[in-house]
Amino acid sequence: MSNTQEAYIQTLKQIKNAEDLAEKEINEYRLECEKVKKDLQSRIEQEIQTANTQGENLVAMSTEQARNKAHNEADIIIRDAENKAQLISKQPNTLSVNKVLGMLLRGID
Repeated sequence: MSNTQEAYIQTLKQIKNAEDLAEKEINEYRLECEKVKKDLQSRIEQEIQTANTQGENLVAMSTEQARNKAHNEADIIIRDAENKAQLISKQPNTLSVNKVLGMLLRGID
């Protein structure tokens, strides 16, 4: 073989080695990227689950607070109505006064 052919073959071998090395580095980098992607997906799923749980807890707490507030307001309204009912029943109205007077006046005749 001539020196030109040997140099050409040597150059082809160097190119092949460089291609193999580049392919190996690309594959390693791709695997590393896939691992990072999986880790990120896992962390994102955990964060979503945590956010969902916190949201559900917040809704439950808000519902309980609203229920307690409504219950307290209802108790206040009921107490107020009871007080007003007692005051009204204690105050003489015109009809009951007329009945009592009528009964008293009938007893005088």
